[in-house]
Amino acid sequence: MIAEDDLPRLHEAALRLLAETGAVVRDADALAVLAAHGAAVDGQRVRIPDRLIAEALAAAPAGYTVAGRRRALDLTVNQQAPPVLASASGPAFILDQGRQRTGTLADLRQAIALTHLSPNIQLHGVCVEALDVPAERRTRVVLHAFVTGSDKAHEAWVGDGTDLEAAITVQEILYGAEWHALPRLWTFLNSTSPLQLSAEVSRAIHRLASLGQPVSLTPCAMGGTTGPITLAGLLALQHAETLLGLVLTELVRPGCPFLYGGTSSISSMRSGALLMGAPEYWSLTEATIRLGHWCGLPVRAGGALTDAHTPDAQASAESALSLMSTLGCGREAAAAQAQVVLHAAGILSSFNCYSPAKFVIDDELITALRTAAAPIVVDEENLALEALASAGPGGNLLSAPHTKHHARDHERSTLMQREPYETWRALGGRDLAAAAAQRAADLLATYAPPDDLDPIVRRQLDEYCLG
Repeated sequence: MIAEDDLPRLHEAALRLLAETGAVVRDADALAVLAAHGAAVDGQRVRIPDRLIAEALAAAPAGYTVAGRRRALDLTVNQQAPPVLASASGPAFILDQGRQRTGTLADLRQAIALTHLSPNIQLHGVCVEALDVPAERRTRVVLHAFVTGSDKAHEAWVGDGTDLEAAITVQEILYGAEWHALPRLWTFLNSTSPLQLSAEVSRAIHRLASLGQPVSLTPCAMGGTTGPITLAGLLALQHAETLLGLVLTELVRPGCPFLYGGTSSISSMRSGALLMGAPEYWSLTEATIRLGHWCGLPVRAGGALTDAHTPDAQASAESALSLMSTLGCGREAAAAQAQVVLHAAGILSSFNCYSPAKFVIDDELITALRTAAAPIVVDEENLALEALASAGPGGNLLSAPHTKHHARDHERSTLMQREPYETWRALGGRDLAAAAAQRAADLLATYAPPDDLDPIVRRQLDEYCLG
């Protein structure tokens, strides 16, 4: 937990870091923009005056809407709207029959199908790297898989300028030369801790901002290795790096949508590994959300994160607690709820592995958390005083008209075991992971890709992405 009075102290610490220690920005154009507006530039080291940060915070909008393939699929990013939930992003490995192996295009297409069918996940992350596709073709082939496999929004992978230009070209094919009149691109960028922006990320920020597209910069500092091991120090570093990205964004285009982010956590001092299932991460997540909101910005944080390597009890417990910290469950939701949640379903081994079974478990966890957070309706119908009076003391309400009327209110399809023990044994005695694997297979059997693309647009996509 973070005290409200400590938020300005964290902000002041970040201001000191940027003004006194400074940061390295590895792109000449970005350095020129910063210098032209009063930042002190010495080689690649830049020191940011408080004034630029205050102006950037004043310029950035408190929310925005990212246009979808049609109006019904637009996604709103602000504190009044429900969070935008995205699937796992970036893992090179997939869990296959209990073993991790490298991902393929077929694996990615199955992940796209599960996200397309999900009632909760609205945004595709790059769930699995399609490592069987040659690197020089991979970005365009993956973009084609997203656009043809689902009508939901998708993340555009931005490894370098070539990747970003491919995503821009696909937008032009889909929506025409003026596609950027509205925010449309979903990208997620990372700083290089401590206190660095790579050339690729700096250029991506410049390009996206110049087109008026949302910029999301998310530090992932590792406490004890690439950042301080103390939580306050880790937060101050993360905040400083995010503010650096914000300043560059707003200098390029004042008013450009910006998504505040942070997925920093502590490292193991025994192995050096980043720990995403540790309870410290949940505390850091809440603090990240509150600090971003204190700045007046929408926030990306959290996910169904775990250090477990298989969808077992550890994975379920850590993912549920991580989701609770991200979705603001049990607290003031508006203050403690992230606006965008990447890795909301399907991720294992910290950020390194995707599991279809874990995806459907996480999807159900989200449904359960949303059900638990729904307000209890207190009115004459729901108080059921007439039904209680009719049954009387010691009476039975099983056959009451009120019970029959509401009998299906709490019924829903579930992976969770609700049957008596003998019934469960007779049905095969499967554990949650086995039931989830079967659910994933059943869902994939029902999947049909959308067929809403204009034939000319589809031909242009095929030629550009697959030709």
